[in-house]
Amino acid sequence: MKRIALIMVVAVFGTISSDAQITKVDQEVFGMDCAPCAYGLERGLKKMDGLEKVRVSLNDGKAYLELSENNSLSLKQIQEEVKKNGFSAKKAEVVIEGKLIEKNNNFQLHTETETYSLSGDLVSELKPGKMKLKGIVQDEEDDDLPSHWKINIIWIF
Repeated sequence: MKRIALIMVVAVFGTISSDAQITKVDQEVFGMDCAPCAYGLERGLKKMDGLEKVRVSLNDGKAYLELSENNSLSLKQIQEEVKKNGFSAKKAEVVIEGKLIEKNNNFQLHTETETYSLSGDLVSELKPGKMKLKGIVQDEEDDDLPSHWKINIIWIF
């Protein structure tokens, strides 16, 4: 009986946490000025577990990432990989799913690995609970990447 209860608890909480994740990142990359640079960054990103599609564009100066279902990647890990390859990660457009919590008239979206403080015109439309949204995460210093980000919401799914 205890085994069945344990399996049910793991199944329920596993489902909840797997829904809290980043699903897409369009990451601006600074310092990428040649095709071999872009190719090297793309190869480095493709080695990360949890990425389904990776495309790096030298012309756009961006890395376009689609993450697999049930991934546990964080924006911090992605930006650290960009830095490890010799570039600076600037602002990013992200699609994230997570648990929306209201604290002191401020909204935070929690994923499995990170917290996002929300701002923008669409904040007035938010209600606590499970949420999927698109937003712009502003640039942070490469030497001090946070696990708590500020995001300007541009779309609510």
